[in-house]
Amino acid sequence: MRKNKYNYLWVIQGYYGYGWEDLSEYDKKEYSYADVKHDIKEYRIADSAPKRLISRRELNED
Repeated sequence: MRKNKYNYLWVIQGYYGYGWEDLSEYDKKEYSYADVKHDIKEYRIADSAPKRLISRRELNED
């Protein structure tokens, strides 16, 4: 079986005055959008800094 060239990720980012910083990553194969959306709500409750959810792809190193 052929492997994908890229890994697809959900990334939660926070803005703390110096640009967007990655807070956590989730593999799209393992986590659903609803799971990640629940986690970003928890981040927003715990901290008042702006948060966002982005989709990213990274080169598969395997």
